[in-house]
Amino acid sequence: MKKLLGIVVLGLLLSVNVHAEASEITIDELFGVKILDNIDKYANKADGVEQDHLKDIITFEDETLNIERNQDFDTYYIRTDKNYKIQNITARKFFVSDFDNFKNDCKNEKSTMVQMLSAFFDVNENKFENYYWLDPRSKALYDDSTIKYKDKNTSLILSSYCGYISAEEKLVSILFVSWVTKDYHKNHVDGRWTKIEKIDDNFIKVYLSKES
Repeated sequence: MKKLLGIVVLGLLLSVNVHAEASEITIDELFGVKILDNIDKYANKADGVEQDHLKDIITFEDETLNIERNQDFDTYYIRTDKNYKIQNITARKFFVSDFDNFKNDCKNEKSTMVQMLSAFFDVNENKFENYYWLDPRSKALYDDSTIKYKDKNTSLILSSYCGYISAEEKLVSILFVSWVTKDYHKNHVDGRWTKIEKIDDNFIKVYLSKES
């Protein structure tokens, strides 16, 4: 299995050149965590939290996790099913700005991330599908680049995406890197978020300023 030990957003020169089509991508672990492992390898089950908007999902937040952290990300979370099998591994990096001087640094870093992942797996960037989402619950907007693949009999999704929210009259952008099962994505992204048309910086500012 090819091994992705960790991802650095900027300034990383990859020393391993992996050749694969999208259908042949295999990732052994992300930040030291294997998808579908039991959570007890990385956290105490007692630290898991069930959230109302994520049915049958248990979330383990940053401070509870024993994982391989990367200095380019601020926080992490892992989500499992009711049997504590890992369905979602995610890292986050935060950007905060005023609405008047918003510069979409998150989008630029997401583009860099997609380029790096494409180079690492030797796949065309066009293999990453672009989606735009609105989360009706949190009023957040998302700009998502995703590659879907199958490893043996398990369908998986690797994504780099930006989330945009309004908080305390600030525009907060969040860079995410996520590795999830297709079932998780179907039930808790497709099933919870609403697809929208392509968004740009002006739309982000105008929409979120109304929510601040």
